[in-house]
Formats: sequence, C-alpha cells, structure tokens
Amino acid sequence: MGATVVLKLDAARGARLKVALEEAGFAEHPTAYADFGFKGEGVTAVRYTSGKFVVQGKDAKAFVDKWLPDLAEKPPQMAEAMIGGDESGKGDYFGPLVTAACALTPEILQFLDEVPLRDSKTLSTRDISEAAETLRRVLPHEIVVIGPRKYNQLYESFGNLNRLLAWAHATAIRKVVEKSGVKKVLLDKFCDESVVRRALGETAATLDFRMEVRAESSCPAVAAASILARDAFVRSLRALEREFDCKLPLGAGPPVIKALQALVATKGRGILPDVAKTHFKTGESA
Repeated sequence: MGATVVLKLDAARGARLKVALEEAGFAEHPTAYADFGFKGEGVTAVRYTSGKFVVQGKDAKAFVDKWLPDLAEKPPQMAEAMIGGDESGKGDYFGPLVTAACALTPEILQFLDEVPLRDSKTLSTRDISEAAETLRRVLPHEIVVIGPRKYNQLYESFGNLNRLLAWAHATAIRKVVEKSGVKKVLLDKFCDESVVRRALGETAATLDFRMEVRAESSCPAVAAASILARDAFVRSLRALEREFDCKLPLGAGPPVIKALQALVATKGRGILPDVAKTHFKTGESA
C-alpha cells in the first residue's frame, strides 16, 4: 500500500526542487491547481498553488528524506573532525572523472546552515555551484579532475575503473590530510575497502579510514565532497563544450546517444578520446 506525505513548501523552495527533479529525469505529471507535478522513484510528487506539497507512493518517505532532508528527520551531526570523499562523472559518458576530499569540523559545520550539505544528486546545478563556492572558501579540500584524454590513458593502464578511482581518491585524501592534519576519513563506498587502502599505501596505516554505502546521506563531510566533485565535473564539462564547440549532455542515456551521433557526424570519431570515456558501451551507438 502506498504512503502519503504532505508538507508545506514555499514558492522559492518549490522552484528549486522543480529544477532539481527536471535535471534528475523525473517525468512530468500535470495536475490541476498545481505549480508542478512529477513521477519517479516510486512516487508522484505535486506542489499545489496553495503551497501544499503532496508525495504519494510506496517510497514517499524515502523521497522526502532524499530531496527535502531538512523537512524530514534531521541527519546525524558530526561529533569530531572528519575528511569526507566522493566522486562525480563515473557514470557520465562525456566529461572527466572527478574525486574530491575535504576536511570538516563540528565548529565549522555550525556556520554552514545555509549550505545544503546533502547528496549532490538531489540538488540543482545552481544550488551546487553556489554551495561549492562557499565550501571552497572555508574548507581544506583537494579536487582531482581527470580529463577525458588522460582518463582514457589511465583506464588502459589500470585496466579497472575501481582501481583508477581508488588512486584518484587516495591522491585527494593524502593532500587534505597534509593540509588539515585530520586523520579520520569516510569515503562513499564504491568498492572493497582494501582497494582504496592499497592505493593509499603507507598513509593508510596512519588513518582511521572506512567506507560506507550512501555516506553522503549520513555524513556532512562526505556531502560536502559530493558537492565539490559535482561542481568541478559540471564546470569541466562546460569547458569542453566551449573548447570543442559541441553539446555534451550529462549521463549516458538517450540525450547522450543523440549528441554522440551528431558529434561523430560533424567532427568524426577522432574527437571522442578528447571528450568521452571511450570504454563505455555508449560509444557503440555512434
């Protein structure tokens, strides 16, 4: 049986949520007397002109927890300084692979009330950009951006995406440890911990290191890293668009395939190593 969650959502917050759901690929669900309605992730979500926001479906609570966490149950706060790490671009055909790490303390966290420290996938591009600008100013951080051409070379060398990603994470983490002196590290889990520990080398023995599934949902430091990584990814992708005068959509779905086919038709397949992760099966669609 489905559940129903009813919230009060002001116009400004509703507008930001609408943009975020559009960017996340939710299907429009037109509804009478509503500013917007969407379907996706097991729910129907509608904001009415009265300001009432209604979420219905078996995953209604999970939707609110993910997309409106400040209106749901508050996530755990940090009890001690921590380095968080996350990545962006792993599932995007076009653009770089990015890892980010940053150090966050409970003292600094209390001054970040207006920064939406949650999974970057639940934020609009504008929200991410604004949050990242603040985080870059106040937090010790390191961002590793591996452009497509270098990525393709490294992928061939490592022969495995997880090992390549572990190397990039280890590079960012070591830099932030040097900058901050913080030794407690939490990384969003994408592989077995041993893979990252090997990449960290001797540094691993000096750290209280662990990985956790969906760590960005429970740890503000990882959420901050998620925002920094996604912002760097989007900015790098847009720079590639300007450099090569082409459209490079996010993700790996139908819009990407359409853009890929247009790109190859106008510029040839030789451009792909400069803008795309060539080991993706998406490339076979051109």
